Amino acid sequence: MPSPRIDGVGGHRDFRRLWAGSVVGQFGSAIGMVALPVIAVVVLDVSAWQVSLLAGITALTTVLVAFHVGHLVEYTRKRPVMIGGDLIRAVTLASLPVAHVLGALTYAHLCAVAAVNAVCAIAFTGASQAHLKSLVSPAGLIDANSRLESTRWLSISLGPALAGALIAALSAVGALVTTTVGHLFGALAVRTIREPEPPPPERPLSGERTSRRAELFAGLGFVRGHPTLRPILFGWILFAGASSMAAPLTAVFYMRDLGFSTFEYGLLMGVPSIGGLVGARLVPSLVRRLGALRTLRWASLLRGPWYFLIPFAVPGPVGLLMCGAGFGLLLLFSAAANSAMAGYRQLETPDALMSRVATLWAFATTVSQPLFILLGGVVAALLDARAALSAAAVVMALAGFLLPRKG
Repeated sequence: MPSPRIDGVGGHRDFRRLWAGSVVGQFGSAIGMVALPVIAVVVLDVSAWQVSLLAGITALTTVLVAFHVGHLVEYTRKRPVMIGGDLIRAVTLASLPVAHVLGALTYAHLCAVAAVNAVCAIAFTGASQAHLKSLVSPAGLIDANSRLESTRWLSISLGPALAGALIAALSAVGALVTTTVGHLFGALAVRTIREPEPPPPERPLSGERTSRRAELFAGLGFVRGHPTLRPILFGWILFAGASSMAAPLTAVFYMRDLGFSTFEYGLLMGVPSIGGLVGARLVPSLVRRLGALRTLRWASLLRGPWYFLIPFAVPGPVGLLMCGAGFGLLLLFSAAANSAMAGYRQLETPDALMSRVATLWAFATTVSQPLFILLGGVVAALLDARAALSAAAVVMALAGFLLPRKG
């Protein structure tokens, strides 16, 4: 079988502009995720359940509007959506420091900003995924997604630390000023893309229109009938859910059961993310050798087993190495799988469904994660954190077997 052609996009100026806008948005989101709860606790002194509600607003908003936003974005030019999304996020985030200075900052204001930013993030994701396919050649999609995925992992590893430094230097409210500036820069970066944007897909003619429900869920219908995207989506839901199930339990397991210090816990949360950066950049070479679908399958099969090192870890330096290696290798193969999945999905999805399929992935992840987190809490309560993490590792490993062997 001839190796698929993979073109590098590092010299593609317009892609670099789109990439720059995405990077700034990713770091801005990482800073905002830390800053908003800090403002709620330190500035507004709200209760624990209100902090939890603030964290859940993003998920709830995604569940309620994802399909509607994807449908609207589908038939709209994508660059104005991305620019508008960044500008709205900049304005709403800037309103928090202004309200604080005026003594008018409230918890309801925080919740409203979180909800609006969630809608803008959904719109930006749907628009950017669709626009990327029109901006680079089909042969460049794998490398483009590899670069986007690598910087996403960079924001995950460095974003919280950067947020902490900004909060320490400027306060949580002041840190949002930098996030506002970042979103303005992101809008400017997209605005400077020079290649003309192709027109969006045309809406079905009146005689060809299906029901509104069918239009809203057209992305779901397409994936459900696709022989490879359907199992890929199911496998992704299982893996993402199991990862979410494990995330809140690792703090308990690391610091209470294994006796790691807060410094060691911070290392385990940050340093292994370098594996994600490396894994994403390996994808173009892997796809040249194996093809996108085989790369996705093998990366998915290899990511889960490494996580078993964590529940089997022991206290002390050896356990610290076991946890770091398990998490780092999990992230390495996860990033490789995610990059291959994004490129393959774009190649397989018709242009007229790109935004709706992209938002379907966000919706499915958002809906499944709370259910898995609840399941993890139940297992931990009935048994212990080690048992719950072992269950998460089993699900992660099994998720890879859902991937198709060939298209």
